[in-house]
Amino acid sequence: MKSLKSKICAALILAMTFNMCGCAFLEKEEEEITPAVNTTSTIGEVGTNTLKLNMNGSVTEISCEDFASAGIATDGLEKHVKSEIEGYNTERGASKITLVEYKEDGGIVTTAIQYSDIDTYNEFNNTDIFMSLYSIKEADRLATEDAEKHKKVEEFVIDNTTDLSEISEEELAAAGYTLEDVLAMQSEQQGETGSAGDASETDAVAATFTDASGNETVSEDIEQGQYMMLTTKADVNIVINGGEILYVNHYAKIINETTADLSGDGVAVVIYKYNY
Repeated sequence: MKSLKSKICAALILAMTFNMCGCAFLEKEEEEITPAVNTTSTIGEVGTNTLKLNMNGSVTEISCEDFASAGIATDGLEKHVKSEIEGYNTERGASKITLVEYKEDGGIVTTAIQYSDIDTYNEFNNTDIFMSLYSIKEADRLATEDAEKHKKVEEFVIDNTTDLSEISEEELAAAGYTLEDVLAMQSEQQGETGSAGDASETDAVAATFTDASGNETVSEDIEQGQYMMLTTKADVNIVINGGEILYVNHYAKIINETTADLSGDGVAVVIYKYNY
């Protein structure tokens, strides 16, 4: 039979063990847990104006502006941007625009702004970016309009009597000319009596596109109803978030599988798809 002393010692040891376990449990329970912080930047290394088109229809704009070179102070700029967004959302009765990120470095301000859809983006920024299902008819219409602008410039250049106001600088740029170029050409041709005559309507033109490998294809060889088409005159990079850029016209260049660089010199056409 165990002695009383042995029983008491055993009881004390058992009590101490429970006490230590209890303290450890309480310490664990009271230990402060630091929540994980998402440090991922939406802007990242992007250094040029970029539009990211998302699969859910939303648009993320990354805008880069060099205020230092223009001698413009940036004090209060972030507050102003937030105020403009808040005012827009209040008028629409919904949170359609969100300032995701704001960065300033040496007078260069970069913002990441999320828009609920492309219509909201266009309305807020007064731009003309359009998205739709790819259409051969629409692609050819844009190509024909572009050819008409080039033809108009060529006819105008050889006709010294044509008023400069009859052609826009945009049309000149589309044909690769500046206003100064045309004035110089007219000056050289002074004294000539020849005239281009009445301009005839340009025949319908089949749109031509280039893929990432530099291969050319015509509009009718691209299947309708399968892909998306973006058109715009904006000078911007387009990123297809969760998709792939397939073809562009001559006003754009494919940088990689998801990115195209638009020149802003004419109506760029980008044909793309999402990888659902």
